[in-house]
Amino acid sequence: MAVEGTKTDENGDAILISLQEPYENIVQVVSFTDEVEGEDTSCFYSKTFRWGTDGVSYSDWVELTNDNLSTLQLDPTNPFWIEYKYEQIGDCELEFLSIALEVVTDGGVICKVPQIQCCDGQTLSGSQNLVIDCCGSSWNPYDVSRAVQTYKQMSAVVSDMFGFCVKYYKTKADQRARDVVLTEYTLFDVIKSAEVKMLLPDNELPTREIQFNPMMMDFPVQFEVHIVKSAFEKVFGVGSRPEMRDYLYFEQYMNKMYEVDAIAEADDFLYSGSYWRVSLVPYQKRTAVQFPDKNIEDEVDNLISSVETELGEARNKEYDDVRKPNQYNTIGTLANDYVRRILDKKLLIKEENLYNRWTIISKYHYNLSSMTAGEETVKYRYNSGWTINDNRAFTAWFRPKYLTPVGSNILITGLSNSGGKIVVETTGLPTDPRKAINAGDYIVIDGTLSSNGIHKIESITGNDITLVTDYVDSSISGSARFYKEAANTFLVYDSDSDRLFSITQTLNWFIILADGVYYNFSLTTQGLRLDANEWYAFVINLNNGARQGSLFIYNRSENTGAINPDRTADLELAYSSTITIPQISLADDQDWKLIAAQMDVTNIRIWNTPIEEEQHEVILSQYVVNDTHLSELIDNSSPELLTLKVTNPR
Repeated sequence: MAVEGTKTDENGDAILISLQEPYENIVQVVSFTDEVEGEDTSCFYSKTFRWGTDGVSYSDWVELTNDNLSTLQLDPTNPFWIEYKYEQIGDCELEFLSIALEVVTDGGVICKVPQIQCCDGQTLSGSQNLVIDCCGSSWNPYDVSRAVQTYKQMSAVVSDMFGFCVKYYKTKADQRARDVVLTEYTLFDVIKSAEVKMLLPDNELPTREIQFNPMMMDFPVQFEVHIVKSAFEKVFGVGSRPEMRDYLYFEQYMNKMYEVDAIAEADDFLYSGSYWRVSLVPYQKRTAVQFPDKNIEDEVDNLISSVETELGEARNKEYDDVRKPNQYNTIGTLANDYVRRILDKKLLIKEENLYNRWTIISKYHYNLSSMTAGEETVKYRYNSGWTINDNRAFTAWFRPKYLTPVGSNILITGLSNSGGKIVVETTGLPTDPRKAINAGDYIVIDGTLSSNGIHKIESITGNDITLVTDYVDSSISGSARFYKEAANTFLVYDSDSDRLFSITQTLNWFIILADGVYYNFSLTTQGLRLDANEWYAFVINLNNGARQGSLFIYNRSENTGAINPDRTADLELAYSSTITIPQISLADDQDWKLIAAQMDVTNIRIWNTPIEEEQHEVILSQYVVNDTHLSELIDNSSPELLTLKVTNPR
């Protein structure tokens, strides 16, 4: 894989394009135009995009087309952030040049900002994006743009000729790590590394004389360098500037790493500010600085050496051996259970380590098949729904255990309408109790014009089956038939009279009920069958902001049989699908429950934000949840602590 700037040259290479500032007052996106060099029928970019309103939480990736852009429902009072991903298909050299959107503002105006060459260019500094009264204005004695432009050009020439070339590592505050109490960011990401030239005042390198202080001997702690703005922006983009937490490596002469301690604007020629005054101090490895790009992290680790890096790992291991910190909250009797309000005594909680390679995902799981299907096994203390302004995500690990996943085919003699619902007419239903079909079961229909797929049974009268699905038409073929699929409905949110939400899985389908609407995902379209006695994980995103519903199902890598020479604990994506949904809201003060079914389940979580695909493996592999402020419900299936009751202690 090779990605250099905006160029790619191998199949699978990808470029992520994001905005520095969001669009404002946008009502609709009409279309997009982009420019790419090198594309042909055998080698091209697969283009996708995602969007959001805060620059932090985004929708799932969807194909970049005019139709998908025009269907976005935007609120002009919110900013509009968008990210693009260009992934190369085929082997050749491609280069991304530009992309632009045609948008409609809240005033009904289609925005278009052309590049304009104004007049003859003698009174202005090059091309302008927007020009007001550019021709015919009177002479302005204070217009010194030509002189400032000449000064900036001279500064750039001096930097190129006399500047020291250093390896500069640019950081950016992590928007998810905002501390609203202390008004600061607690985490920073290293976003890019590049070579930049910088000037030393009087061309004088810092002294290497040792200084003494009451605590230790040390080298001088601070010195100043100058970075020309045009040289910096040429590498890191227009508008970028040095910031605290940035760091850089002097390879020439010094062979030492420094970090940025302070930045100031220089009072140079006519306050034009052609360079920054940057104060540097010796580099310190900080835990608050993270590396999304592991290649940059490896590069930095190879450059620095200290007692901390050499002995830090051994020291941390010794601390853990001595301190033995507790990882988990203590679960006492049911009255003190901080997660569950009701736990049925008949429900078996089995101790079994669930591994993915060497990673322990779970230590306990609920054996939901230990009770009669449909019975309530667990009722949680958490009892909240959500509004159309909220989002939700659901994750869990599950293991189907059905004995007969698919029933026999039954001939359909006709379809009819009863109160707006489909009625399936048959010559007879199975009488064997082991194959009986009952209300609440799921059947898969084939051989009709408009009713093929999986459906839930509402009621049965004689040999006729009434479905919860709305009636469309009665057209069937001579071989129309249906069969029953064993269904496991396990997580529900309901009142005594109405079910508002549920998650159901069968051998070939995943079914989500939300606010009275069933969303059916056919797993066979991507070659997946949920086999019995195999562990799977799912991620369900309900994104009200983007009006998207997503389902992702993962296998453990050790179960796929794939060759894994790196011996990583990566999960294998077995199924993914994103659909358009209306905004969903559920009433508060109902009950979240686990329902008995032919399956095992553990690590049940409800989140208050959609989970980006890049974070799925981390979230699904966590036994102890780190981001607790993003969670609404966390259940690791841990058992109660039971103590012996002594009636006559002595």
